[in-house]
Amino acid sequence: MNSFFKKSVELNLKIEKFLDVISNSLSLFESAINHYLEEDFPTYKDHMTRINDLETEADELEKEIKVSLYKYMLLPDTRADVLSLVKSLDDIIDMTEEITKDIHIQKPNFPHVLHKDIRDMTKNSVASAEILLTATRTFFHEVHLVSSHTSKVKFFEHEADLIEDKINDEIFNGGEVNDLSEKMQLKRFISKVSNIADTAEVISDKLTIFTIKREV
Repeated sequence: MNSFFKKSVELNLKIEKFLDVISNSLSLFESAINHYLEEDFPTYKDHMTRINDLETEADELEKEIKVSLYKYMLLPDTRADVLSLVKSLDDIIDMTEEITKDIHIQKPNFPHVLHKDIRDMTKNSVASAEILLTATRTFFHEVHLVSSHTSKVKFFEHEADLIEDKINDEIFNGGEVNDLSEKMQLKRFISKVSNIADTAEVISDKLTIFTIKREV
């Protein structure tokens, strides 16, 4: 077992559980977007509720991890890096909760012509975050493999950005949406979904720095 956790199986399990909870929220988020586009609103609301429950669980795990880190990790610099990483990862599940709640409240009307691209953008955004979680697991157990995963985070983030640009062009120039305020509303939601990938890329850059520090 990695030296991070050689003194605490408990700490290892909490971090693994934390990452699992985030992964589950991402899967539910992608599914929720698909159900919303299909106008399956009861299933969408169910997924929204489950994401909210997972976000609460992630917050509790974050607090427990913080306590365990101070209890078991002797090197302050390493402890600070792990705390920073965990806090940043929690932002991703916060985003899935915020977006699903905002969609439920505002009920944006995405034209059917946008549905395939929205699904593809969501898929790429979620993929970037999922690969970040894989990179994080690798950081704790096989640090030399981190870079092979972080490069994929950037790939999917770029794909999400390209699709975001395509969707926004259709929103403003495609003729399906005429009201400017509605155009801006749709653009904001598209940006929020794509921002999951942007956030994953930022965290992967942070993870790269932590990796270099571990290897020197």
